Amino acid sequence: MSKKPLGYLGGDIMSFGANLAREYEYNKFIEMGLPVEVYSPVMNKSINDKKNMTEEENNCLAEKITAADIERLWNSDFVVMEPHQSAIGSMCELGTLFGWDYMADQLLNATEGMTDDDALNYLTNELKRIKNKDIYCHYFDIRTNGLNEKDWRRSFSINQLLYGMILAVEKNHKIETFDEIMEQLKQKYQGKEVESVKPYGIVWNTKTEEYDDYDKISYADGTFEVKKHE
Repeated sequence: MSKKPLGYLGGDIMSFGANLAREYEYNKFIEMGLPVEVYSPVMNKSINDKKNMTEEENNCLAEKITAADIERLWNSDFVVMEPHQSAIGSMCELGTLFGWDYMADQLLNATEGMTDDDALNYLTNELKRIKNKDIYCHYFDIRTNGLNEKDWRRSFSINQLLYGMILAVEKNHKIETFDEIMEQLKQKYQGKEVESVKPYGIVWNTKTEEYDDYDKISYADGTFEVKKHE
C-alpha cells in the first residue's frame, strides 16, 4: 500500500476568528474523506495550547514551532494556504516555499545536460555555498527589555516562527545590533588580501551551452570564496 499524500493547511491562527477558520478547513478535509493525511498547525496542541505550557516550555517555543511546522511543510505533497499579508507566520512559510521552489529551478536548470558526476559535483558545491552564506539579523524596538513580563503586561512580542527562523539561519543564532554586525563585517573583509587562486570546478551554462570554470580564492585569514574564472 502506498503512503498517503500529506497536506499542509496554512494560515493565520492568532485571533479567535482565524482559529475557527483553520478548524473549519481542517474539518472540511476530514469530512470529504479524501485518502490523504492533513496537518494544520492550529490542531497541534503541543505548541498552541498556551494554558497548559510551563514557562520553560514557552521559552523554547520558537524552536519547537519552527521544527514542527517546517518539517511538515518540507514533507508535504500539497499546501493549502490563506496568505494574509498580516499573518507573519504564514508569510514565513510562503517565503520558505518560494525559496525551495526557486532553488529547485536553479539547480535543475544548471545541471541540465551534465553527466551524473558533473551534476553531483555542482550540486554539492552549490549546496555548500548556500549553506555557508552568512546571514546577519538586527532588530531594534524601544519596547524590548529584560523583565519577566506576563500576560497582557508584555511590552513587546515577536512572531515565534519568525524568531525560530532567525535563530536557525542567523550567523550567531541570535538577533544582533546593526553596529555588532558592521564590526563583524569589518573584521572579516576590511584590508583582506588575496592569498591564492586555484581551479575549483566546472558548471554547465545553459545560456551559452558550454562549461564555465570556477576558481577557489583563498584569503590570508583562512576564509575562501568561489567565483567564476575571469
